[in-house]
Amino acid sequence: MEIKKNSFGLLLTYATVMLFPSILFLIVKNNTLLFYTTLCCSLLGVATMFYLNKKNAYKNNLEKKTTTVFRSLLWGIGGAIVALVLQRFSLIVETGILGQSVSSQNTAEALAIMRRYPFYLVYLVGAAPLMEEFVFRKVLFGNLGTLIPPVGAALISSILFSIAHADGHFLTYALLGLFFCYLYRKTGRLLTSMTAHILMNAIIIVLQFVI
Repeated sequence: MEIKKNSFGLLLTYATVMLFPSILFLIVKNNTLLFYTTLCCSLLGVATMFYLNKKNAYKNNLEKKTTTVFRSLLWGIGGAIVALVLQRFSLIVETGILGQSVSSQNTAEALAIMRRYPFYLVYLVGAAPLMEEFVFRKVLFGNLGTLIPPVGAALISSILFSIAHADGHFLTYALLGLFFCYLYRKTGRLLTSMTAHILMNAIIIVLQFVI
């Protein structure tokens, strides 16, 4: 029962946050309103997810044995660096072998939005990765992994993570999703994959402005 409450609450919150701004935009076609609404909804979504994850607490098999918070943070910081290397490697494979474009549509669009609406950085670096970790790692990997073999849950989680980004770089996002699953499994704390995901996004954005 606990697993259903925990999973359903997190999934419903994520779906609401993702859909509401788009539905509102269909009614009121205003970009400024869209991005302000996206940020506000995502921040409310993050707060709701933390609340629901505590209220409807469920410790899946990964979370029954955890490392210390400090070690988890260290794994997260190191994980961000590894994730960047993994991303670069997968992009080389995609462009060199699969013939895909090296450019990322998601990154290009995000940077364009951020240049006009700087507050959107909070969504890109903070709110979005936090919500994604709750959904794709906590629910679709950790919780689902108590019902089916963990490897299967990791694959499902990572494939859906890649599809959700709809960027064309399917391999890159799938590999990143698998790696974040590994970090979560390694420490038993969602804090680890959250840290790695947030730092990776932040570094990518900084590099786009520096290089």
